Amino acid sequence: MTPYEDRSELTYQPALDGVRALAVAAVLAFHGGVAALAGGFLGVDAFFVLSGFLITSLLLAERARTGRIDLLAFWGRRARRLLPALLLLVAVVALVARWTMPREELSALRWDALAAVAYVANWRMADRDGDYFAATGTPSPLQHTWSLGIEEQFYLLWPMIVLGVLALAGRRWRGPLLAACVIGAAGSWALGAALYRPDAVDRVYYRTDTRAVALLVGCGLAVALSGREAVRSRVRRLVIAALATVGAGMTAVLWATADGGDEWLFDTGLWVAAVAVAAVIAHVVISPTSAIARLLAVPPLIWLGRISYGVYL
Repeated sequence: MTPYEDRSELTYQPALDGVRALAVAAVLAFHGGVAALAGGFLGVDAFFVLSGFLITSLLLAERARTGRIDLLAFWGRRARRLLPALLLLVAVVALVARWTMPREELSALRWDALAAVAYVANWRMADRDGDYFAATGTPSPLQHTWSLGIEEQFYLLWPMIVLGVLALAGRRWRGPLLAACVIGAAGSWALGAALYRPDAVDRVYYRTDTRAVALLVGCGLAVALSGREAVRSRVRRLVIAALATVGAGMTAVLWATADGGDEWLFDTGLWVAAVAVAAVIAHVVISPTSAIARLLAVPPLIWLGRISYGVYL
């Protein structure tokens, strides 16, 4: 989960806020035990798709505007947006834990806190006792920072990859960069399917390399939409609208029925979930006045979407 990225006046931004709002609501419902949203944990994947799309869009827009990408400035903006709230969370958890947690669990929590601040919590949780989808072991109060770790590792590596591809490919960068997204997403998907074990789901669920599918699907969408001439025709817009409708329906079904321990989730489910959300994003970006975009842009969803990072923490 990330805070609202560098704000602009783009007409589709309110609809993306709506996607954020629904995603965080699904995650909270899942952790709250709401049976109707048994697959609400996939809201995190919706955030991953959004992050991939927005960050790649920002990088490409900066290059188009200035002719370069300032990595230090990019990382600085991310740190200013992410770190203060995370440090506050860790401090409060550490303080409260001294009075509420068994003494023998405090040592593990200290390591969890260090991992959260270093943005490697996902790797820490992958090796920590317990099961994300079952009531086995005591969950860490900082367990949910695993997704922030994946996001921050993405923020560190992806801009350098984009910069490298742009430098090597020159003016014909769009095809190579899109290929990098597709190959990376397919590789992450294949690795997750290969490493899945029913008795060790966490080892696959938390890993950066097996959860990069959604991020890279979002990146690929940003690259594909960077040439708006590809979606100017009415027929193409209608096709994307139809795909978005199917994607919205598929997302609803997955959020209602998915089980995080099922093998099919890692065989095909995470890929399908990412592509379904990407279809909705593509539609609202190219048709910001469509019915779906207007539904997502109702004021309560916009408000929740803009504070989704804090709500998630």
